[in-house]
Amino acid sequence: MSAEIFEQYEAELAGHRETFAADAAVGLLTSPSCDERLFARWLLRYSVHGVAMTASVESWIAGAGERCAQLGHLVLGKALKAHSRAEAGHDRMMVDDARAIAARLNEQFAAGVDVDALLAEPPLASTHPYVELHEHVIAGPTPQAQMAIEYEIEQLSVSMGPLLLTNCERAFGSDPRFYSFLAEHVELDVGHTAFNRRQLQKVFSESPQAFTAMTAAGSSALACYAAFMAECLRLAQADMNMAPVSA
Repeated sequence: MSAEIFEQYEAELAGHRETFAADAAVGLLTSPSCDERLFARWLLRYSVHGVAMTASVESWIAGAGERCAQLGHLVLGKALKAHSRAEAGHDRMMVDDARAIAARLNEQFAAGVDVDALLAEPPLASTHPYVELHEHVIAGPTPQAQMAIEYEIEQLSVSMGPLLLTNCERAFGSDPRFYSFLAEHVELDVGHTAFNRRQLQKVFSESPQAFTAMTAAGSSALACYAAFMAECLRLAQADMNMAPVSA
């Protein structure tokens, strides 16, 4: 029965994944025809504003694990708390990427990027729904739905990540210090996705009634992430319009 419910989940989320892939911003950023200068500006914004998207990931996953354990889902709770440790420090990777990109833009194009000012900006509007989604799931009656969020977001590293990495290499060459966050996630999230898939199947085996909450969390996570990528792109386009001609 759990296998059938998992297949139903996959069928339900297939349309949401297609919608994500068809998003105009996602399509442009993963296209080999994306302007390299625009992509570099987008990656700067993605890295700067991604800090607010990643800083709490470790605590979100650990918190969901704690809540699962409190509700009697001891095995899942232990697995989530163990998995949370793999997400530690990823926000610092994004800060390092942002500083490297800004230095490159300033050196090559006299772009005048003040990375400290960018890092001091408040979180983007698109960040708030993503944060609220995690907090709602953790505090709600079905904290197991955190697995659906992790499954969908980490799966993006497998489906979309290689395309973004190709554009990173076009924009910055083979030096991963400009895109260490993306490079690491493309490498590691294959394994993380397999882990998440197994845990999802266990959730459906133990709690088939969680199906609606799981599909809602997974689809919402995809919509939030597409909105975040798009807002970073709009900011990058504005940055391009304001930049000196040489940049």
